Amino acid sequence: MNADDNKALVRRWLRMGEQGFAGDFNEYFAPDYRGHLSGQPPQSLDDLMRLERGFAAAFSNISYNVEDLLAVGDKVVLRVATRATHTGKFHGVEPTDRQITLTGIVIYRIIDRRIAESWGELDLMGLFRQLRSP
Repeated sequence: MNADDNKALVRRWLRMGEQGFAGDFNEYFAPDYRGHLSGQPPQSLDDLMRLERGFAAAFSNISYNVEDLLAVGDKVVLRVATRATHTGKFHGVEPTDRQITLTGIVIYRIIDRRIAESWGELDLMGLFRQLRSP
């Protein structure tokens, strides 16, 4: 795959997210996928599915504003602002119906037309500050 194909894969993945992550993750991710998120233990594909679908269960009207999308070789770098409405319980926080913005940077490594590995830094403190502020 070339750089444009790799960026297109990430864009398709984001569109699936905007639809609540209801599709087949295997279309986008290698079976032995490993995710690395903000110092947490490595995540498997099953872990990623649980996390993403949990987010979609707690937030509605999810949209991704791609700030930057850069590709070189087998890597794609995404800087994104996720916007959504908090309509379900999320990590102990009852629904607030607030509009939130979650910013992040993710680096994807793509092998054989699927995401094999990712490294993400998300502003989770900012997200919880938005959910808990009066």
